[in-house]
Amino acid sequence: MNTIKRLIFLLSINFCAAQSINGVVKDSLTGKAIAYANILLKNGKGTYSDELGSFKLKVKNVHTDTLKVSTIGYQSKLIPVNVFKNNLTYEVLLAPKTEGLDEVLISSKKLKYGKKEILGEQRDGNQSVTSLIGYETAVLIENLKNKTGKVKRVYINLKNRKDAEYIATFNVKFYQFDSIANAPGELLYNENIYVHPKNKKYKLWVNVEDLGIPFPENGMCVGVEMVNTHGKVKKYAYFGPMYRYTFTEDKTLQTWSNYHNSGWRRGAIDYKNPKRTKVGFLNPMIGVEVEYLLE
Repeated sequence: MNTIKRLIFLLSINFCAAQSINGVVKDSLTGKAIAYANILLKNGKGTYSDELGSFKLKVKNVHTDTLKVSTIGYQSKLIPVNVFKNNLTYEVLLAPKTEGLDEVLISSKKLKYGKKEILGEQRDGNQSVTSLIGYETAVLIENLKNKTGKVKRVYINLKNRKDAEYIATFNVKFYQFDSIANAPGELLYNENIYVHPKNKKYKLWVNVEDLGIPFPENGMCVGVEMVNTHGKVKKYAYFGPMYRYTFTEDKTLQTWSNYHNSGWRRGAIDYKNPKRTKVGFLNPMIGVEVEYLLE
């Protein structure tokens, strides 16, 4: 009998622990709201803060779960969920990063550049895939010439999604390629770059020439994060546009995915076509136009 009572007691605790938490993300120095910050629970559920920095999230167990809040330009923060109180809004204060990226970017603008080249997957692809809100897709842009330069433009090959109920916002990011971890490494540009795509078949070009983003000798990774800037939408709502993918038999990992900044995972899609005896990978057609330094 005591065992039954104990089980009922434990179940009642877990039931009571399930609740919604409310928060607002702000800059710790200025108090300014931080829009579209990544909000991630330890159990994997995530969301974004809205344009006012506010967020609301359902939590199954406030006693054991942890919240991770992160965005470019700020130090990430881990918060035990049990600090959130019912019906009260908890202030999440993020400290700005003080890395020396700005000095590198400013000095790179004074250098002289010459030959331009477009790099990345440019072949036609008939496959199209919709990434989910909260996911970032990153691709490797190889630097076969091993020459330094800067990024002028980024392109993303897109295709319309006919059943899309909303249009996502893209957040474009640039990373060093970490050859040891075989994944995107440190950021090359320390600010979010939000882009509003159209839900149609076309090549979206994003001009970043004035940002002074360096193109390293060992290449770089370009990431595109699909962000919901519409606020609250119905569950499992369809977002557009879709990424266009191309086929390759190359076994080298070229694509990664990252859900609400939880960590990089393999992002290439396995492809098998028995009719054409093709076996390989599908990678999104994302690339850059670079300008090399004059020697």
